[in-house]
Amino acid sequence: MKISSFVNPFVDWRAYICEFFGTFVIVVISGGTLLANKFWGELGALGVALSFGLVVAVAMYSTIHISGAHLNPAITLSLWLSGKMKTFQAVMYILFQIAASFAAAVTLLYIFGSRAIDFSLGAPSIGAGVSFQSAVVVEALATAFLVFAYFATIVDKKGPISFGPLVVGLAVLVSVLFSYSISGGSLNPARVVGPLSLIYKWDDLILYIIGASGGSLFGIVYDFLFLKKSKK
Repeated sequence: MKISSFVNPFVDWRAYICEFFGTFVIVVISGGTLLANKFWGELGALGVALSFGLVVAVAMYSTIHISGAHLNPAITLSLWLSGKMKTFQAVMYILFQIAASFAAAVTLLYIFGSRAIDFSLGAPSIGAGVSFQSAVVVEALATAFLVFAYFATIVDKKGPISFGPLVVGLAVLVSVLFSYSISGGSLNPARVVGPLSLIYKWDDLILYIIGASGGSLFGIVYDFLFLKKSKK
């Protein structure tokens, strides 16, 4: 497949629907795994990280040929900031990703019941004793690493495109292992917008949005250092 099919997907309802379903699956599986770990404690940080990383890889492989497999507002924002997406397209992608987040939050509430509210409907949470600023920095670094993996394998014409989803999934896995006990390991605003909005945890929501937005800026850095330079 040509690189254009990944970074400039044909914009129609099919791409938007793929972004919705792919994001929905990621939030349900990752959030559900986190809730299961909270309730029964049999998975641990490694189990949560494996679940998150694997579901991202599978969802990306399943949607990349249609929508480009962003499945994350931070990825969409990084592509828009680096000039790889038009504004209308980016806005529509993010709207469908956020809609999927709310749908997933309602689904998790139905599956696990009201007790899921005590654990933020499967959204990650900041570690005990960790400051707001530290959590934001960790989320920004983890998201930047995710953006780096996406750009290096999927956006960059010299990258191993066919392995892109796997590499991104592995980046998510190791990033969650790194950030799980500190910031909770969101790396994706869609992981938290729906769940945290439904239970009015605005402070936590702001933390993850700031962190992810900061990490998405790495797309500009990669574009300047590696993509624009290679064209000269």
